[in-house]
Amino acid sequence: MTISGITTKIFSTIENPKSVLPIILKDGVDSACVTHKAYKAGGAVEGIDRGIDEFGTQAIWVGGIPFYKKLIDLTAYKVAKINPNVDVRIIGNQEYASWAVKNAKGKMDGAKETVADALKTAMKSPLKTKALYGAKVAAATALTLFTYFKLTKSRHKNTENIVNKEIQAEKAKAEKFENDTFQKQSKLSVSTPSFKGLGTKAVEAVLFNPVHNMKIIDAGITTQRLSAARNKTEFCEIGIKEGSFLFFIYGFGKLIQKGINKLAQSKFKTPIDLNYNVITSPEIKNAVKSGTLKSQIDAVKGEGLTEILDFIVQNPKNIVVQAAKKSGIVSTLKGTDTVDVTKFIDIKDFKTLQRSLDTFDSAIKASKSTAEEFLKKAKGLKSLSIAANIGLSCLILGFGIPKAVYKYREWKTGSQTFHVANDIKKQNQSI
Repeated sequence: MTISGITTKIFSTIENPKSVLPIILKDGVDSACVTHKAYKAGGAVEGIDRGIDEFGTQAIWVGGIPFYKKLIDLTAYKVAKINPNVDVRIIGNQEYASWAVKNAKGKMDGAKETVADALKTAMKSPLKTKALYGAKVAAATALTLFTYFKLTKSRHKNTENIVNKEIQAEKAKAEKFENDTFQKQSKLSVSTPSFKGLGTKAVEAVLFNPVHNMKIIDAGITTQRLSAARNKTEFCEIGIKEGSFLFFIYGFGKLIQKGINKLAQSKFKTPIDLNYNVITSPEIKNAVKSGTLKSQIDAVKGEGLTEILDFIVQNPKNIVVQAAKKSGIVSTLKGTDTVDVTKFIDIKDFKTLQRSLDTFDSAIKASKSTAEEFLKKAKGLKSLSIAANIGLSCLILGFGIPKAVYKYREWKTGSQTFHVANDIKKQNQSI
């Protein structure tokens, strides 16, 4: 794959609202900066404690749901003899299901079973198929949260052990100093270690969108973090960090992107709400240069479910269909251009894409630039918008929020040192 191809793939994935990649990028920066700040403020004790929580949580947060889902696919689904790759939204709609069986072609990805057979098997008992999928999501979510609970218990115990070892080391050092007859007599002054260093739409959103599923995990993790806080100061620190994190991960990015899209359209007369993969595609370039973009957009007729689905299957070269495939709205069988009818096609998203392409075409015609100049400007603005969105979020998450947390700690305790470690030491001294 060329550099351009890699860039297109990355940018296209980052801006996909169902992609977890931008969340992983933002959280990675946040975790690294928070851990670094913890080392600076609370030394190795807090650095290790924070590092385990941040990176351990990220591993569980990102990998937990997919891991447990895959485990259930290999066990419960295998026992039920149902292919887990058949989207249950298709099974739940009789019109859609009939269309899918009629248009089924090829074999399921990674399986010997044909697409038609996989659909028919899932449709034999639609209630069972839907119940199994719902149970899979619920179980995977619960198991992921339980895994985080075990990580928290282990982290707290590990921090306590580290502090206790430091206390024992300090005691041993003091005893050795007192008993050393070869040293000059002096008043013992042992320094104290500073330790620096569910409505239907809502349910569907969680069931079928990995980003929304991760919101549930985040809410569970935040609740566990707050309930496991080791003192009031840590509780407030977690509240500041988690509240800010949830907003900048899930809400801020959308607000920024909408603002940039409006700015690009109003100031630069260039709509950029299309997926990066579409804007940079040779198909859109050819349609613009040949002047056929508008006619291909208008060729999409009908409002009914079956009408539009038929059009998608029967017109693979249409620019709206091609853009839908590049945007991830329409899935294809691996290595082919054949529509994968086991994957749900959201007609609302398809029609929204059609309108966005129409707006894009109108902007090209109203522009004084050539088609190539317009596409080049659109690509540049789209690249800047994605980079600015990620960059600004990472800057706030990586530097702004950690600074606010430790400023709060300093205001509350008079120091940025790790108060939890100090509490453990005081408890040991009182014994």
